[in-house]
Amino acid sequence: MRKIQLTVLALLPRSLSQRLPLLVITAYLLGAFVSAWTMYGFFQRSSALTYAETSGDLLRDLLNRDTWQDLTEGDVVTSGRFKLRRHLRLQDDLPPYSVPLILVIDDERLRAAVAFERPPQLPQALSASTEEQSASARLAELSRGIARQDQTAQLHVFMSEDVLLTISAPTIWQSRPGQTRVALLGFAAFAIGLSLVVPLALNLAGPFAKLAERGPVTGSADPLASSEAYLIRDKIDRLTNRFQVEQESKERNLAAISHDLRTPVTRLRLRTELLTDDALRDRFESDLDEVSSIIDGALDLLSIRSQPEESFRFSLASLLESLVSDYSDTGKNVAFVSPDEVELRSAMSIFTSAEDVTVRTDNACMMQGQPDKLRRAFSNLIDNALKYGGRAIVEVKPVSKDMLCVGIRDFGPGIDPDQIARVQMPFVRGHSQQPERGVGLGLSIAGELIELHGGTLEFTNMEQGGLLVSALVSRGVIA
Repeated sequence: MRKIQLTVLALLPRSLSQRLPLLVITAYLLGAFVSAWTMYGFFQRSSALTYAETSGDLLRDLLNRDTWQDLTEGDVVTSGRFKLRRHLRLQDDLPPYSVPLILVIDDERLRAAVAFERPPQLPQALSASTEEQSASARLAELSRGIARQDQTAQLHVFMSEDVLLTISAPTIWQSRPGQTRVALLGFAAFAIGLSLVVPLALNLAGPFAKLAERGPVTGSADPLASSEAYLIRDKIDRLTNRFQVEQESKERNLAAISHDLRTPVTRLRLRTELLTDDALRDRFESDLDEVSSIIDGALDLLSIRSQPEESFRFSLASLLESLVSDYSDTGKNVAFVSPDEVELRSAMSIFTSAEDVTVRTDNACMMQGQPDKLRRAFSNLIDNALKYGGRAIVEVKPVSKDMLCVGIRDFGPGIDPDQIARVQMPFVRGHSQQPERGVGLGLSIAGELIELHGGTLEFTNMEQGGLLVSALVSRGVIA
């Protein structure tokens, strides 16, 4: 199938603006052809049935003695779409699928048979009605019944022992697909057309799907890629490179400014020591501490992705439990909720009785990443929870085979939903009643570190009060 598509695409122009109209025209013509063929099949059969059910008088005239008595062996008479041939007798045996009949014409009962090439689909349609009918009505009903079989047939009428009349109708009693078969063939043709057109359309859009995924359009000779796709790719590459250069230049300039600010800050500290007013000196030192914190935080935020750290395979649950223990050792109100625990019952032996055993499933939270950076990210989130809520609850659980979720809940006032995006920006601080001060970089640094591990931060205000920060972290490649 792909070879056929590539062969077709090789014949098409390279420009997508020319390919798409051709594809639309092809799909339209294909649909029109399938629809026309299907409707023609229905119309042809319907016309044959209509003509057959109005042909009673024609058949009655053909079977009239005045019509055939002067004919010799093999002579043919035509009336409308019907042909009558006279024979002295039946030359060969009737086909095995013939249906014998009795026809009453001019009060004379005549033996007859309808010869088919294969078993008739609706043999009951050849039977006479239970009500009294004229010869013309019976012949019209029989003609329509033969036409409904959708196969070539002949009507043999034995007028006497030495006279046999054979009636045929090549355009009515002929082999043709029935309505069900026509519908199925039309549907099959439509499905085959879709199987050719739809993959072709998807292949034309394939290069743009790759661009949307930030992936390269492979190979300049790829017949699936249009010329517009390569122009877009080249423009995106140039814009990406330009943005990368400008971003690196800005980061270097900001890092240089922040680094250069340390020297005057150091001189100000030395001069502050010379102040004799203790209250004034304390205010100066407090302001200088804040400036130093801003400088250190800015340098840290700018260089956080470039800080080297080896990637390890570790348990995120164990890392968080250790971090929470450090907070608890310093008197901070931080609790850790372990991953799902499995309750088992130990086996009973002659020495011991059966007891309930709790098994920790830390292996469910294994991941590949940089533990020091994650430890710092979750430390910042816990610090925020303590600052704004007084206490924190930390929970970790797997949410899929590729992602882990760490939830850190505080019991503070929460965040206005309109301010959630704003508080994640650098140097933006939330409203706190605590005396601790900050520079507003904790969430920004945490977000950068979580994003570095393929995750995101989500903020949810709890109905019972407090804020839940959910950090989704990718497991990474675990060997």
